[in-house]
Amino acid sequence: MTHTKNSWSRDSAQRHGQEIGIMQAIATAPKVDQTQSLPLCNNCGNPTRKDVVLLGKMYRMPLACLCRIEAQRLEEERFKAMDLQRRLDRFRIYSLMDSRFSNCTFENWTHRSDNKRLYEICKCYCDNWEQVYSGSSGLLLYGKPGCGKTYASFAIANELYHKGVAVMAISVSRILTIIRDSFDKHGNISEMEILNTISDASLLILDDLGTEHQTSWTSKMLFQIIDAREKASKPTIITTNLDKVALRKYLSVVDSKTGQIDSEDRIFDRIISMCTFEKVTGESWRIEKGNQNKANLFNKILRFE
Repeated sequence: MTHTKNSWSRDSAQRHGQEIGIMQAIATAPKVDQTQSLPLCNNCGNPTRKDVVLLGKMYRMPLACLCRIEAQRLEEERFKAMDLQRRLDRFRIYSLMDSRFSNCTFENWTHRSDNKRLYEICKCYCDNWEQVYSGSSGLLLYGKPGCGKTYASFAIANELYHKGVAVMAISVSRILTIIRDSFDKHGNISEMEILNTISDASLLILDDLGTEHQTSWTSKMLFQIIDAREKASKPTIITTNLDKVALRKYLSVVDSKTGQIDSEDRIFDRIISMCTFEKVTGESWRIEKGNQNKANLFNKILRFE
């Protein structure tokens, strides 16, 4: 490995600073009284000092106990999470985390017989988040439009977001638009920064996969997004109207204009390895809401009569 003159200077300055720190610690260290035992932490019961011999003399030096080390570790993790969330918030304006997102909670969940299993799966996903995260366990929710896939995924996002988990929830078409704009506008957000943020997010939710226009570029970007999550070993939740067979066929088409096909199924195979497929059943909430609105209007007219 080669070192520049500046790098050697930095290394020397760092070593010099460490030496000064050690000397200062020695100079301020209390004299050792062999009759007194080492002081212990009131919390964890481990020593907060240690005796060391330097230049033939014994000094009692400060020592970080286990609970202090753990507190420092948690503080570092908290700052890392805050830094990541600040980066994710840059994309909030583009994402689906708006007023509609905030209303998608388990508390607001409308329980029906046909969504009981979905509720239990989503709640269990959140309650066991540490195991889900360590196992990078993703979900793919598929079913006909309006059956509650987006609401369910947003309920998970909302629950974890308010627990301090770095969540990014966005539609596939919108994230592709953001990446495309980073090419055209040459703004502060670059394609690489977007992909890095996608990799860093503790949980990524990709809503409505399968509605974007297929081109060789969108296929390339989809592969990079899914590949980034797989390499980062982070859980991903995907919603789509397509079942497993239709999704595989859709993702294998690299360019709809040329008819180019990806015979290796690179995107689909990665999703299969990352996500558990769960079919969402039940009547469309949009149709039910529309019928209810019609009924309410009809009742209102009758009251006026």
